[in-house]
Amino acid sequence: MMDTSKNHTISKIVAKTMLRLFILLLGFAAYLYFSIDTIVLDNMKVSFPHQWAFLFPMLLLIIEIGLLFFMLKHKYSKSDINWLFSLNSLLLNIYLILLYTRIYPLLNFGS
Repeated sequence: MMDTSKNHTISKIVAKTMLRLFILLLGFAAYLYFSIDTIVLDNMKVSFPHQWAFLFPMLLLIIEIGLLFFMLKHKYSKSDINWLFSLNSLLLNIYLILLYTRIYPLLNFGS
C-alpha cells in the first residue's frame, strides 16, 4: 500500500524539475557572464525604468531561496511548500527568460 498520495508525488516531481530548471538558467547566466569580454559589459547599458522593476524580481529571488531551504530541510515532504516553490520558481524562470531575451541581443559576440 502507498504511504503518500498521488498529489504529493506529483508535487515532488514538479518541485525537483523546477529546481533543476532554475539552476540551469542560472548556469546559463554564469556562462554568458564569463564568456564575454569586459569591454562589452562596460559598454552595455541595461537600465530599469523604475525602481519597482528591480525590486519585485529581487523579492521573488529572496522568497525562492527561503522556500528552497525550507523545502530541502523537510526533504520534499510537505506538498504545499513544494507547490509554493514550484509556482515561485515558474514565475522567476519566466522573468529570467524574458530578461535574457532582452539582454542577449545587446551582446556582440562577433565583434
